[in-house]
Amino acid sequence: MSQFISSALLAALLSFLVPCMASADVLSELARTGVLRAGTRADVAPFGFRDENNIPVGFSVDLLDRIRVAAEERLGRKIELDMTVVTPANRINKVEDGELDIICEIATPTWEREAVVDFSIPFFRDGTRVLAFRETLNNVPELKDMVIGIAEGTTTGSILEEALPGVQTLTYPSMDEAFAALRSGEINGIANVGVILLGLSRQFAADQSVVLLPRIEPLSSEAMACILPQNDSAWRDFVNATIVDLMQGLRDYRGDYMQLYDQWFGRDGVLPYPMDRSTRDYLLRGDIWAQ
Repeated sequence: MSQFISSALLAALLSFLVPCMASADVLSELARTGVLRAGTRADVAPFGFRDENNIPVGFSVDLLDRIRVAAEERLGRKIELDMTVVTPANRINKVEDGELDIICEIATPTWEREAVVDFSIPFFRDGTRVLAFRETLNNVPELKDMVIGIAEGTTTGSILEEALPGVQTLTYPSMDEAFAALRSGEINGIANVGVILLGLSRQFAADQSVVLLPRIEPLSSEAMACILPQNDSAWRDFVNATIVDLMQGLRDYRGDYMQLYDQWFGRDGVLPYPMDRSTRDYLLRGDIWAQ
């Protein structure tokens, strides 16, 4: 009996220690290996998508590269960015299990997720809306009566349920598949943050009129932050400091962050999405450190 108890205790200790070991000390590993194991999505343009050479590009990819450059400066050695494409369904697990050091895309911090991973300060903010064909409103004028597609592993479903009690949703492995279901008529609309839906809407032909709902205010306001390993404060502090440094000058709509933003969301960017004053002020509040 005592031998059995000892084995059980040993197994319990190992199950506790392994996750901690998997997420320990990213900066030391970077100094040793010279490889930053990063992740982003490829179905949420212009945050992350594949270019003509099938290589992930976008706002999130550039943000990860800025973090890589900062790590090179901090560690005094060359750092390679090893990029992995993730999905909403597997992104948390890939950081929790120690496969990746950081993921930047459109992940929203929640307390449930915080139980197994950490998050950086926000680097973007938007709100949840629904994309639908304008002609759909002739037959289903109310959002609460629509069948709405969402991506697996996102917070979108809970946001819709809270804002539109009783709404019917269908879950798809990715936004690309949800978008295909909308085009085929399987569902009445798809939900995500507005900027992602705006990007998807550009794939429609000119004669296919679509609308973002609600028309004025989104259903929610969501912060977007990088996913980081649990209990590695040195790495989290480093990523946060890098984001804060990028945002120097943002109050006057200038500086490194605005250059990055304008490249992807500016007037001549991939997807024009002007930054309003409330979003600017929200991002600036992420710098809580005394100067």
